[in-house]
Amino acid sequence: MATVDVTRIASNIGALNSLNSLMEVNAKLAMHQTRLSTGKRINSAADDPAGLTIATKMLARSEGLKVTLDNIGDAKNMLSVAEGGLSKMTDIITQMRNKAEQAASDTLGSSERATIQTQLSSYAQQLQDIIDQTKWNGVKLLDQSTGPKQFQTGVDEGESTAWTLPNALDPATLNLSKVVATTQVTNGVVGASFNAAGAIQSGTLNNMAELSTGDYSFEVLDTATDATHGNFNLDSTSRLVSGLSGVTGSASPASADKMVSGHYKLTIDAATDATHTSYTLTNLDDNTWANNGSLSVTNVDLSATGSSGALTDGGGSTAANQLGITLAFTGSAANLIAGQSMTFEFIAMNEAKIELNDSTGQAVQINRLAADGTTNYGATSAYKAAGGTYQSGRGASIQLAAFGSISATTGNKDVFTYERANNFSVDVSSAAKAGKYMTTANSALDTVTSALSDLGALMSRLTFKEDSISTAQINVEASYNRIMNANMAEEQVNASKYAILQQTAIAMLAQANTAPQNLLTLFR
Repeated sequence: MATVDVTRIASNIGALNSLNSLMEVNAKLAMHQTRLSTGKRINSAADDPAGLTIATKMLARSEGLKVTLDNIGDAKNMLSVAEGGLSKMTDIITQMRNKAEQAASDTLGSSERATIQTQLSSYAQQLQDIIDQTKWNGVKLLDQSTGPKQFQTGVDEGESTAWTLPNALDPATLNLSKVVATTQVTNGVVGASFNAAGAIQSGTLNNMAELSTGDYSFEVLDTATDATHGNFNLDSTSRLVSGLSGVTGSASPASADKMVSGHYKLTIDAATDATHTSYTLTNLDDNTWANNGSLSVTNVDLSATGSSGALTDGGGSTAANQLGITLAFTGSAANLIAGQSMTFEFIAMNEAKIELNDSTGQAVQINRLAADGTTNYGATSAYKAAGGTYQSGRGASIQLAAFGSISATTGNKDVFTYERANNFSVDVSSAAKAGKYMTTANSALDTVTSALSDLGALMSRLTFKEDSISTAQINVEASYNRIMNANMAEEQVNASKYAILQQTAIAMLAQANTAPQNLLTLFR
């Protein structure tokens, strides 16, 4: 501070010193008042350049940690949505396993298992719906194809946490169902003497319900004697016509009314003698045969014991009128009594009797085409010529080989699996398949619960990380507060101090301004 010399009045050094002190006091008072008004210790870069730099970085980190906490909270909420979906999937798969266990019991029939298959297919579709509909901001959470989910759980680049589904959880990958784009039939083992030519194919349904997915078989129940003679099976429970010891197939008939494969009843209409006996032949399966389902027929002379004769359509006994069957006669004409009848099954020449069976061997109802070629009616077996394709009317068909390759042995089968078109096809059509499905469901349950366990572990980890980040944010905030924010008590003390100094500096400035006036006394 400059020395005051009151004898030199050209410059008022004392007043200048006081003024300078006043200005310093005013500046410091203004600084403390600003800190008190803003609560900030650093209000400009000039206040503390280094402190401002440090505090700014700490503020950015503190704000980043706050965003991190928000990210972790959002991640936990997102994972909670995924957890809800996985939990519901475990419930559904448990129900599917229980249904399979129910189907594994042979107390159920094919229709009951078909109902369970429908339920399982619906459950599989619901599993897919959960995968498709469990979303967060439009992103699928349970679809592995969407890739891992990255959560920014730190302030700096690379400080992230990833969540990845360990396995795909769709029903097809879990083997709980499969996608069958179009109806298909898979060939199985062909019977040793039953030769099937060509592949089994899906066919016209003919207004019948399509087969459910499962195992089936076409079975040859019987065939014609050969390519040119029919085959007969007498009904042992029917009332046999007295004196008629048997029915056999005759040579290929030319009659337009020749018999078609099916079940028949032969009734004696009149019996004046063996030569003039007349009969009515009724087709029990097809009321369109011979226009009205029955036909009046005659036979050749059967008067002699041990004779036989071919039935004709009433137009004469020539080969052109033969129907294709021959009666063998024993006994006297007196035994032929009007009203007597017998029933039998006739398999026409070059034809086989085929049955469609389910996995348990029970016959499945099918469509049988009537003689008029258009009328369909339900049956459990059908007749088809060798070399042709038999359509079951339920979605599966089989092409028969040439007649000589078809065995007449009952029980020869062509086993196949029918897969109905369905995006969620399930097959528990037999006890064995249902048992395997139980194992599959258990494996699927393990896969889903494993994903659920991984998700739960990650949620616990995020909780720990959340606690850690919260503590770090508080500590960084405290450091920022210590550097950047004002100590209000200290600033108030300093402001009071400089307010008093301001007043004394003003008073001293006033006195300094009056000091030069004392020199005027030297001029009196």
